[in-house]
Amino acid sequence: MLQNSLFNCPNKDTYPPFKNGLYLEEYCFKKYFEENPNLKRKYIPVKWTNFQIEGWFQHRKHEMQNLLNEWVKNNPSDNGYFTIVQYDDGPLLNLPENTILYGACSGNIPIPLIYEDKNNTLEMLNKKSFNEKQILCSFIGNITSNNITPNVRKEMFDKFNGNKNFKMINSGGWTPSVNKNLQDIFINTTIDSKFALAPRGYGRSSFRFFECFQLGTIPVYIWNDINWSPFQNIIDYKKLCIVIHVSELNNLENKLLSITEEEYNNMFNYYKEIKHLFQLEGMYNEIIQQNL
Repeated sequence: MLQNSLFNCPNKDTYPPFKNGLYLEEYCFKKYFEENPNLKRKYIPVKWTNFQIEGWFQHRKHEMQNLLNEWVKNNPSDNGYFTIVQYDDGPLLNLPENTILYGACSGNIPIPLIYEDKNNTLEMLNKKSFNEKQILCSFIGNITSNNITPNVRKEMFDKFNGNKNFKMINSGGWTPSVNKNLQDIFINTTIDSKFALAPRGYGRSSFRFFECFQLGTIPVYIWNDINWSPFQNIIDYKKLCIVIHVSELNNLENKLLSITEEEYNNMFNYYKEIKHLFQLEGMYNEIIQQNL
């Protein structure tokens, strides 16, 4: 175990605002050492996001690389390693060869970008039926370009802003703190929408994807370079939600309008079957199962 406090610092962010508990790396780290499973691959126990968002990380990066190299040397694994990462760019330290990255936004195997909410804030809210929802599709979020990746969100926003079937709200630049008024707008608008746009951001996924399901709304995941839908070998996304490449935006409105109430409800029925994979315990168990 990497005991050094540099690898185990707390996460300073409070985002998303509905998080109440652990981030996914923290949960998997804690669960692993509670259960200590006997695995073929060795788990690299690092809370990557927690220290990689810290200003001091670049100054301590070389030191931390040496500590990680020493840990690998003392923990050889003939079958290779795996690690779990939430951070958009993945681990920023060099990993041993034959390491599988389970990543929420990058890596080898996509996993859900999720967090713990001990209060079940979104799931406890009253939902609306298909016919009660007044909005076909909505989006409330940041569309600011990062000048690094193609701005899928801006292209999407420009396409549907002003369309009577879409409610589009640009929340402004991203910050780790979301004011209460914007939280309420996001919740109320999403609940009143049949579908909600869940495009990739800087990373290939977003928390919004699974928050939509919690609010009783079907997400529309929009990707550009790699379809980062989690557990694609297990989940049939054609039955679950809408997944499109950014080049298919022109066809999206007609696609959503063509979905019947029965088809819509079947998506939620299927979600109930695979819901555990979008929860921390189920996600963790699936990762462990793949490495037994």
